[in-house]
Amino acid sequence: MKNEPRMTLSAKEQESYSVMERGDKQLVTVEESGGAEVIPPRKKQRPVKRKFIAGLLAAMVPGTGHLYLGLLRKGISFPFVIVLDIAALLYFSSIGMQINVPLLILLALFIPAVYFYNVYDALQSADRMIRLRKMPGAADTAMDSVQEQRRRFISEPGISFGLLLLLGGIMLFFFRQRPVWLRYFIEHQAGAAVGILLIAGGVFLAAREIGIKMFRRRHEDRIGRYTASFLLIGVGILLFRDWQWGTDHMLLLLKWWPALPVLWGLEYLSNFFISRRPGKAVTGPRFRLDFRGLLPAVLLGASVFIVSEQEHYLHLWNKVSLNLTAAAVDYGEAKGSKFQKPVLTVPVELRSAKLAIDAINGDIVVHRSPIDQIEVTSTVWVDQLEGARAEAISDQSFIEVTEGPTIKLTTKGKAYGESGKRQPRIDLDISLPDNRRFNLDIRTMNGGITLQNTEAIQDISLETGNGPIILHKVFGSIKGKTYNGEVKVREIEGDVDLSTNGGDMRAWDVTGSLKLSTAVGNISADRSRTDIDVSTKNGNVVVNEARSSLNAQSLNGIIDVRSPYVQGDWNIYSAVGDINLHLPAEGSYSLKGSSSYGDIISDIPGLVIDKKTISGKVGMGEYKVEVEGNSNLNVIEN
Repeated sequence: MKNEPRMTLSAKEQESYSVMERGDKQLVTVEESGGAEVIPPRKKQRPVKRKFIAGLLAAMVPGTGHLYLGLLRKGISFPFVIVLDIAALLYFSSIGMQINVPLLILLALFIPAVYFYNVYDALQSADRMIRLRKMPGAADTAMDSVQEQRRRFISEPGISFGLLLLLGGIMLFFFRQRPVWLRYFIEHQAGAAVGILLIAGGVFLAAREIGIKMFRRRHEDRIGRYTASFLLIGVGILLFRDWQWGTDHMLLLLKWWPALPVLWGLEYLSNFFISRRPGKAVTGPRFRLDFRGLLPAVLLGASVFIVSEQEHYLHLWNKVSLNLTAAAVDYGEAKGSKFQKPVLTVPVELRSAKLAIDAINGDIVVHRSPIDQIEVTSTVWVDQLEGARAEAISDQSFIEVTEGPTIKLTTKGKAYGESGKRQPRIDLDISLPDNRRFNLDIRTMNGGITLQNTEAIQDISLETGNGPIILHKVFGSIKGKTYNGEVKVREIEGDVDLSTNGGDMRAWDVTGSLKLSTAVGNISADRSRTDIDVSTKNGNVVVNEARSSLNAQSLNGIIDVRSPYVQGDWNIYSAVGDINLHLPAEGSYSLKGSSSYGDIISDIPGLVIDKKTISGKVGMGEYKVEVEGNSNLNVIEN
C-alpha cells in the first residue's frame, strides 16, 4: 500500500514480533513475511451505529431499533410481547364470560407502556454502545473480548428470552384456539394460580438475593429487593386465601399499604448499620436503592389488587357510565310550576305479561287497584320557568306507550333552560289491575322507585341512578340497584337481591333468600325466613332471627347477630369492628372463631377460649358457625 508506513526491526525483534490480525485472527511473523519489513494488516472497521437512527426505527416499529444495534433478542422480544398482549386483550373481551373491566384497561395500557419503553431502551442501548466504543483500549481489543464486554454492558436477556418464546407461544395458541377448559380455569382457578405464582416469585427473589450475597460476594447491596419479595409474598397469600375461603382479605391492602415504606426503611437502616460495623468502615459493602426491583413489584401488586377486587369498586365504573349516558341531562326539581296531567289509560291484552317503564327524571310509584286497565297519573314539575312558558313545557311533555306482550311506558320530557338540556320532573303514579300480574322492568336516571301491594308473574327488575327503592307487600323475585339511595323492603314473598353504593338498607319479613349489598351504609335484616347474605364496605350490620344460613361481612363496621336458633351454616367476617353474637345455649351447632387483635368473651357452656380463638360444640354440632375478625368478639347467650 502506498501510504502505509513501514517498520525496520532489529534481529531480536524479528524473532519475537508478531501481529494479531483483527477479524480472522491470523498470526503474521517476520519469518513468514520473508524479510525484515512487516506490513501490519488492515483492521476491519465495524460500522458505526447512530443513536438517532436507532431511536427513529424503534419509534416507527417496536424492536427494529434494537435489531439495528445488533440486539436480536431484544428486537424480537418487544414486538412479541405486544402481539401477546393484543391476543390476550381480544380473548378476554370476547369469550363471553363476565368482562373484567380493570383487566382490559390494564392490558390496553400495557401496549403504549411497552412501546415507549422500547424507544427508551433503544436510546439507552445506543448510548452504552457509544461509551463502550470510546473506552480506552477498545479499538485494540480482540473481537471475542469486545463481544463479551458488549454483552455485559448492554445486558441482553438470557434464559428469559427462551422462556418468553416458549410460554408466550403456548398462550398465543390457547388464545387462538379458545379451549373450554381455559375459560373454566380463568373463572374458577385463576386466583389460586396467580397467588401461587406471586408467592413463588417472592420466594425466588429473596433466595436469589441471599445466594448472590453469600456466594458471589457482590460488593454492592441493592436496597429494596427484600421489600419487593415481602410485597409479592403478602399479596399472593391474601389472594390465595380469598380464593380458598371466599373472603375479602385483599381489601386490607387499602389500610396496610403504609407498611411498604416501613419495610423499605427497615431494610435501608439495617444495611446502613451493618455496613458500618467495627472493622467494616472501609471494606463494608456499599448499597444503593433498587427502584428497578421494587417498582415492578409495586405495580404488579397494585394490578393484581385492581383486577381481583373489581366488584368492590365497579359501582364507580357504573356511575361513570351512567353519568356519560346522562351527560347532556340537567335534572329539574320538584318545585316551581306543577301540572297534573289527565289520567292515561293503557289497555291490557290477554297476552300482556310484562310492564317496562323507562323514565329520565321523576319518582315512580306502582300499586294495584280494582281496575281493568292500567292507569297512569303523571305530575309534571317545571322549575325556573313560570306562567305560559312553564305550561308550554308541560304540554310538550308526555308519556309514550307501546302496547303488546310487553307494555312499555317511556317518559318524553321537553328540554328547556338556558342550556336547553334541563329535563322537567315527571312523577308517575301507576295503577295496575288487581286481577292481573305483570313482570316488571323499571328504570329511571333520577328518582325513587316504590312498589306497593304489587304481584309479578315471576321477575321484578329495578334500577335508578339517584333515589331510594321502597318495596312493601310485593310478590316476585326482585333484583335491583340504586347508585345513590336507601333501600327498604318489607313483607316480600320471593327472593330479594338489591344493592346500593351509598345508603342504608333495611329488610323485614322476606320469605325467600335475601341478599343486600352496599358500599357505604348500614344494613339490618329482621325475621328473614331463608338464606341471608349481607355485606357492606363501610357500615354496621344487624341481623335478627336468622332462620337459615347466614353470610354477614363488613370491612369497617360492627356486626350484631341475634337469633334464638341456628338452623344453617353461618359465616361472619369483620375486618375492622366488633362482632357480637347472641346465640342460643341449646341447639345443634359448632362454633369456630378468631380475633387477631381484640378480646374474646363468651358465657355459653361448651365453648372454649384459647388466646385469640374460640371453639366448641353445642348439642350435636349439626351446623357450623365460623367467625373471623380483628377486633373484639363477644359470644353471648341469647
